[in-house]
Amino acid sequence: MHCGWRMLRRLGSLERSIAALLLLVFFSAIGNGMVSVVLQPYLKHLGLGSREVGLLQFTASLATSVALVPSAYMADRFGRRRVAIASLAFSFPGFLIVVFTGSVEALAAGFGLLGLGNALASVSLNPLLADVTPRERLDLVSSVSQVLGLAGSSIGLALSWIPQLVAGSTGSLLHAYRSFMFCGGMISVIGFPLLLLVREPGAAGGRFRLGFSREALLLSALSAITALGAGASVWLINYYFASKFSVEAGELGTRMLAETLLMIPLTSLAPILSRRLGTLRAVIALQLSSIPLLALTALAPSFPLAAAVFTLRSALMNAGNPLMWSLSMKLVGEDERSRYTMLNTLAWQLAGGVGSAIGGWLMSASLDSPLYFTASLYLLQVLLLYRLFGTREGSSHQRTLA
Repeated sequence: MHCGWRMLRRLGSLERSIAALLLLVFFSAIGNGMVSVVLQPYLKHLGLGSREVGLLQFTASLATSVALVPSAYMADRFGRRRVAIASLAFSFPGFLIVVFTGSVEALAAGFGLLGLGNALASVSLNPLLADVTPRERLDLVSSVSQVLGLAGSSIGLALSWIPQLVAGSTGSLLHAYRSFMFCGGMISVIGFPLLLLVREPGAAGGRFRLGFSREALLLSALSAITALGAGASVWLINYYFASKFSVEAGELGTRMLAETLLMIPLTSLAPILSRRLGTLRAVIALQLSSIPLLALTALAPSFPLAAAVFTLRSALMNAGNPLMWSLSMKLVGEDERSRYTMLNTLAWQLAGGVGSAIGGWLMSASLDSPLYFTASLYLLQVLLLYRLFGTREGSSHQRTLA
C-alpha cells in the first residue's frame, strides 16, 4: 500500500511538472510572438540598415555560443530548473535595453545580454522537459509542446495590428512598437514562476563531461548547415518583406499568424506521416518539399503572393521539428541530452549568426539573393541527412529510432 501511494505521488508530480513546463511554453510563445513580429520593423524605423540588423543578430548568436559550455556545466552542476530561472537575470535587462534605447552600441549590448540568457535557457528547458517525460511519451509531449507554442504565437501575432492602430491616434509608430514589445516581454516573464512547480528528477551536482557520441556530432553538424541558411534569410525575412514591399508589423504579423495556424494541423499530421514513411524519411520529405518555395518567394511580384508562398514553405519545414527533436533525444541517450543540446545550440547559434551577417551583406547587394543562398544550403543538408542516416533506418538502426 505504501509503495502504491509513493507511485501515485510520483505520477502526480510528473504530470504537474509536464503541465507546468507546457504552460511556460504557451506564455513564452505569446510574448515571443508579439516581440518577434515588431522587432525588425522597429529596428528599421530606428534607421538601421540590413547590415546592422544582421550584425545585431550575429551579436546575440555569438553571445549564446560563448556562454553555452559554462551554461551546460551549470545545468549539470546546479540543476536545470535553477539555470532556467537564472536566465532571466540576463535576458530581462537585455530586453529592456533593446526596447528603450536607440543607439547601435546600446542595442548591441542588449542583444548580447539576450544571447547570454538564451544560452542558459536553451540548455535547461528542453532537456528538463525530456527529463520529466517518460520515454514512451516523448513523441506525444513534444508534439503537444509545439502545438501549444504555435497556439500561443497565434495569439501574439493576432495582436500585431495594434501598434499601427495606436500610431494612427498618437502619430508615433516607433513609440507604439516599443510599448507593444514591452507588453510582450512582460507576458513571457509571467510563465517563469511556473518552474517552481517542476520537480526535477535526479540530484544536482552531476559530473559534466564534454565527450560526444558520433550521432550527436553529426546531428549538430547538420544543424549548423541548416542554421547558416536560416540565418541568411529566414531570420531576416521581416526586414526583407518590409524593405521590398514597404509593409509594416500589421501585414507581417498577419502573415506570421497564417503560418502559425497552418503549422498546427501540419504538426498534428506529422506523426501520421512518420508512421507511414519512418521518422527520418518523414522529416526529409517535409524539408525537401519546402525548398523550391524559397526560390518562388524571391520571384513573387507582390507581398500577398510572396507571403503565401513563404508561409507554406515555413509550415512544411517546421512541421517535422517535433519528430526531429524526439528522434535526437532518443539517439543521443539520457546521459547526453544536456551536452547534445549545448552542442546543437552552439552549432545553430554560431552558424545562424554568421548566416545573418552574410545575409545582411547579400541583401544590401541584391535583395533576393539570400533566399537563393538558403535554398542551396537546405538542399545540401537534406542530402547529407539522408546519406548519413537514411540507409540505417530500415536496418539494425531502426531499433534505436523506434
